[in-house]
Amino acid sequence: MKQVVFIADDFGLTEAANRAILRAHREGALTGASLMLGQPGTAGAVALAQANPTLQIGWHLHLCDSTPTTCGRWPWGNAPFAAGCRLGASDANRETLRPEIAQQWRLFQATGLRCAFVNAHHHLHVHPAVLRELDRVLPPDFAGWLRGFNVQLLGGWPARDALLAKLAAPFARRWLSRTRFRLSDTLWGLDRLFRMDAGEIRRAAGALPSGRHEFVFHPRAEQGDADFATLLRLRP
Repeated sequence: MKQVVFIADDFGLTEAANRAILRAHREGALTGASLMLGQPGTAGAVALAQANPTLQIGWHLHLCDSTPTTCGRWPWGNAPFAAGCRLGASDANRETLRPEIAQQWRLFQATGLRCAFVNAHHHLHVHPAVLRELDRVLPPDFAGWLRGFNVQLLGGWPARDALLAKLAAPFARRWLSRTRFRLSDTLWGLDRLFRMDAGEIRRAAGALPSGRHEFVFHPRAEQGDADFATLLRLRP
């Protein structure tokens, strides 16, 4: 069986992103949204999710480029590459990681929403230290899926972050394969961040085999936003 899911990251980042995500679900092809806890738009996102149960909600763990829930700022700054290096190099930084991940999961549980999947801001869930903490905090019977890292190309690698993701993908897949979690089989869109194209997506999705295939979007607003416009064009 083939399942194609269109997921919007950063639900809860801002109220403008929340409105775009909800409309992309109601009027477009958006399947689900990954919720950030403790951010300026979190309360609004939770209210929208509770009022719209057809929108699948996942946990969008954030460990950089965001507001922490257990401290004033990230000790490693906002850059995801710096976060990954610092988490791998220091026990002290990993000690900061543990209460933050546990608190974000508690905040998600407090919403009463079903967690359909888990991923992370800037894909830091693939870091071995983060994976270990996810294994600790998520219940043994967790039925959701974790974003896999079988990265597929829609059209190239123009951005530095996308290139780093491509280089890290083989290692990430190896680490992810050792976890107890179900994974998405392919991940699409990292080469088209903030500029997804409906034609490219239709061609890619039409040729996919059975499995769960994830296309990731980042709608930020209802006007002048390529990802939002693409999701409306993709409506079945």
